[in-house]
Amino acid sequence: MSRRFPTPLFGVDDDTNRRCRVFVSIAAAEPIDKRSFVARAQERLLKPEGGQYSEQYLKRIVSTYVQLGVLRQVDGNISVWSFADRWLDGDIDYETFLWYAIKQSWAIDGNFPEGIEGLHALNRILLNADNPLSRGALRSRLEDDHDYEFNEQGIRGYPVLLCELGAARKTNDGYVVGDLAERFADRFRDADIFWQFERWLAREGSDVDPPDDRIKRELAKYYVYRESGGLGKHRQMFDTFREDYLDDGVLTNDPTRPRMRRDEKYVAQERRRRELRKKVKSRFESVGGNDLSGLTASVLERLVNATDEEEVRAILDGTGSGLSRDMLEQKSPEGRTHYRFPDKFSLYEWQEEAANQWFRDGTTPSHSGIASVVTGAGKTVMALEIIKRWLDENPDGVVTVLVPTNILMRQWLDELIEKLNVPPSDVGWLGGGHKDDFADDRRVLVGIVNSVVKDDYLEISLSRVDNPPHLLVADECHRYTGNVFSSVFDYHRTAQLGLSATPLSSRDPEEWTASDSLLVSELGDVYYDLTYDEAISRNLIPEFRVNYIGFDLTPAERGAYDRLSRKVSDAVNDIELRYQNRLYELDGNFAQKLRTIQNSTEGATPAIGDYFRYTQERRDLIADAVARQAITLHLLQDTIEHDKKAIVFQERIQQLERMVAPSEGRGRNVRTGRISGPKTGRAELYEQYPQLKQVDKGLEELFLSSEYRPVMYHSGHRNPLWNDLAIDWFGDDGFANVMLSVKALVEGVDVPSADVGIVRVSSGSVRQRIQTLGRVLRTGKSAGRSELHVLYARDTVDENIFYEHDWEEDLASAEVTHQTWVPGDGTLAGELREASIDELPEARESQPVPSEDELEVGEPYPGPRDGYQFSVDHEGSPFEKASDGRKFITTDSVRKVAEFVYELKGGGAVTVNEAHHAIAYEDGNPIFAGVVDEPSSWKYKENDGEGSLVSDPDDYEDLFG
Repeated sequence: MSRRFPTPLFGVDDDTNRRCRVFVSIAAAEPIDKRSFVARAQERLLKPEGGQYSEQYLKRIVSTYVQLGVLRQVDGNISVWSFADRWLDGDIDYETFLWYAIKQSWAIDGNFPEGIEGLHALNRILLNADNPLSRGALRSRLEDDHDYEFNEQGIRGYPVLLCELGAARKTNDGYVVGDLAERFADRFRDADIFWQFERWLAREGSDVDPPDDRIKRELAKYYVYRESGGLGKHRQMFDTFREDYLDDGVLTNDPTRPRMRRDEKYVAQERRRRELRKKVKSRFESVGGNDLSGLTASVLERLVNATDEEEVRAILDGTGSGLSRDMLEQKSPEGRTHYRFPDKFSLYEWQEEAANQWFRDGTTPSHSGIASVVTGAGKTVMALEIIKRWLDENPDGVVTVLVPTNILMRQWLDELIEKLNVPPSDVGWLGGGHKDDFADDRRVLVGIVNSVVKDDYLEISLSRVDNPPHLLVADECHRYTGNVFSSVFDYHRTAQLGLSATPLSSRDPEEWTASDSLLVSELGDVYYDLTYDEAISRNLIPEFRVNYIGFDLTPAERGAYDRLSRKVSDAVNDIELRYQNRLYELDGNFAQKLRTIQNSTEGATPAIGDYFRYTQERRDLIADAVARQAITLHLLQDTIEHDKKAIVFQERIQQLERMVAPSEGRGRNVRTGRISGPKTGRAELYEQYPQLKQVDKGLEELFLSSEYRPVMYHSGHRNPLWNDLAIDWFGDDGFANVMLSVKALVEGVDVPSADVGIVRVSSGSVRQRIQTLGRVLRTGKSAGRSELHVLYARDTVDENIFYEHDWEEDLASAEVTHQTWVPGDGTLAGELREASIDELPEARESQPVPSEDELEVGEPYPGPRDGYQFSVDHEGSPFEKASDGRKFITTDSVRKVAEFVYELKGGGAVTVNEAHHAIAYEDGNPIFAGVVDEPSSWKYKENDGEGSLVSDPDDYEDLFG
């Protein structure tokens, strides 16, 4: 995500020292109204070359110096803080005075906390730089290293301010560190109250008190707002936790030396930790202060109660970042048999069925296969049952659980320890910098796929123990079909189990992609399939409602959409003309084929570039449609009013940002289809789309209301801590009622259930929609009915969500409804009503291939017309275009079709579809031209040097006559 860099500091330049002294000396005498202050400043503060500054200019300068804390404005009068008198009296130097001013105003008074962040970021860049950096270079580093974005004035004033503080120096070659740079690294950090809270939560955990839930709510909202590019409406959120963190005296006194003194409740917690540290060191002489630094009170209490030095060392070894063996030890149940479920635990009927079938199914080889199981039904427990029984049968065997993410790795380790009671000493993991090995007497390794395949680590680990019986459990198995990750299937294994909610793109083998075929060939067939419909009938998940909400684009949006669609169509025509046969031969969908062509082609591919550009701009346009914003606001208001919890799903982080701080929006002008320059913001669209301004205002008002308690989950956090906090604070006992997510939540995350899901923007992926359902279903008899709202723009590519998938079959037990959004006056007054029959989207089925018995050469062709392409020249000979001329085809079936095309129109292009039907065109209409052999079996005339391979003609009329 990109946060806005703090607003520029007008009037902070090389004359700042002199201005500070003049301004302070005027205001120190007595409080004075601003107008009189400016008048006196005009008299005393002359330009370097002489002459007075204008009144308007000085008003702006004075406002900046009030913001800096150099001046103090109360009830319209200008005065100074007590530390300003100390500077005038010579008790403190200029740099100290200026730092006191900034610390008091920006941090303690909370007037500009983002300014502290900006100075801190610049200071760190200079400390890490090897060479002097210009202002432009500093800005570039802020963009690259800290994800900042800027208005047209960039970082104006901030490098100069660093120099004034003594943290930087300006040389002829650029800015370098100053004498006080190291000291200010600590000062800026310590003055950043939000950073202090972030550090407190990271150390103490999400449920620590203090701070209480009200403060955590404002922390979360401040973070969400700032990270989403918001700037200007954050003050009330910041003030809430600022006032809770700082001592009342700090907030109310006129300081001679500003101090960041914390409230007593935070001090008491620190005092308790210090007392515990003393007790630990008094009991165990080998433990030093560095060993105990940063430990939580709960860990320190465990150390105090440790029985001996060995236990102390084990606890300390387990307190590093990330996972630790000590953490697993703490979760290990006592008094239970290893590799067994709890005594009163029983499997669901389906789990028993699936485990039994994996061991002895008649159609699938034993000890292999893929279980396709709906999210939330308990596929992990079923896999644990298979692991338990397989290890019983193979006492010398080992197990690898393959996962795509760190979060899933943690979840599997918890399940192995807590549910199956695998001894922590038997468990290892690969990922997050940790590399266990079967040679360390581990029986079960849980590994993130990148770590597993890097340098063939798993293969080497297996070979070190002489390749024993090995069970590979591939969780979210559809994630491992790429060129790199699929190498895991080359390693030694004797049994395999795949797990996924939707492992294959289609149930029909004839429609499988290359990835589908790879999964089945490596892991076995889908031997067990538990759909949502069946899971509902077995009472594994509650009943739910899927509500499709269609809306219309505004006339202006529709015009822009149609223009972009024409550009996409033109690009597709160019692509098919140039790459027709390569598209036919490549695997994957259309976009994947184009990426393959791009990556394998030397030089530019302008048509493909145009295709991706215009399709993305078209997606952006409908993703940010006015009605989509309005419906989202309507659904969120309804959720909060009825005291429910909702998860809002989007495809991209930028879409989330435009939900949180829409009027602060930047970047692409989605409605005109053009890339916006830095001066173009969302506000400029309001003149064209007045409804948009109303909706954006409504979303911001909702965000600022106390009833709205959002958290944010996605992969773009600057600190991953916030994803963990989002999960915890959204849980059943948490305070949050809305989770704003991007597709990172689609799979592999143990998300607390919600009442409502809002698929605000969808890619049309069947897999993602099915996974999404699993995230909003509450389990238990008292849960009530969950609802999933899916928003789509009518008569656009959004309707792809209804194509090529039989939702009636998969969701027969769910209540599926269709609604239409009807905008009212000013858009916000819109409402949802039941869709009429004419408004229902039509599921677009693939065009059926007609039987050859129904076809006659020369008649119109009613079937699909995409496929392989060849041409017929002006003499009736069939050929394909090659890089150095033409390749003439000698296959009889092709020559027969060529004769017909020659008689029909004297030559031209011919397409061969998936059924090997040849289609020619007459006056733009498709004509059946016969049946040919599979193109891969065609034969060609050899190049004998007598013209069988000829140069391209100068003119193409003979090809398309």
